[in-house]
Amino acid sequence: MHLLLTGFEPFGGEAVNPSAEIVRLIAADPPSGVEITVLVLPVRGRVTFEQLVPALDAPGLDAWLGVGQAGGRAQLAVERVGINLLIDRDLDAADARAIQDDFAGPLEQTLVAGAPAAYFARLPVVRLAAHMGAAGAPTAVSHSAGAYICNEALYVAEHHLTTSGRGLVSGFIHVPYLPEQAATKHTPVPSMARETQLLGVRAAVEFVRDLVAARAGVAAR
Repeated sequence: MHLLLTGFEPFGGEAVNPSAEIVRLIAADPPSGVEITVLVLPVRGRVTFEQLVPALDAPGLDAWLGVGQAGGRAQLAVERVGINLLIDRDLDAADARAIQDDFAGPLEQTLVAGAPAAYFARLPVVRLAAHMGAAGAPTAVSHSAGAYICNEALYVAEHHLTTSGRGLVSGFIHVPYLPEQAATKHTPVPSMARETQLLGVRAAVEFVRDLVAARAGVAAR
């Protein structure tokens, strides 16, 4: 199986982003039967149109799994749905004035004009979360990927795969702060050890591998 595994660069003044660390660690020692292409994205609005969409069109790709940081969450979170909305608080004044759409605020944008309000991930999210939990990483299903770049990645990927007719298995996982990040906060926030995060996301990669193989076997009958 050929997997596109994506994470994000540090943002918001953080020195690290666990998603980038985790995807690189897995790519350096991938599970058996998995070829991994890693892409670490900057955290800025609409970057997924520029970098993720072209990567999804690579020949021979079987699946995409996105990973991103969600500070404040205590568990790994398998995202169920991406919505057609970007709230970009990092826009400068000129960019904000240039945005005109149906939302009330200047920082709120539709990701794809005229497209569906939401897309579901192409993964059995309940089964995946249970598999990750059984591997030793506390995991839950999440019904909101937010409205920033992680949500953008999930929505844009699913929209592109749907409109292009590609049958890739695809989905998104949020990871908590690392302990060293939580230690810098003024108020207590949840965190999870790097080793536990790695255990969970690695289990997710293995789950995707087995899902792709099972679907290929059914298609071959």
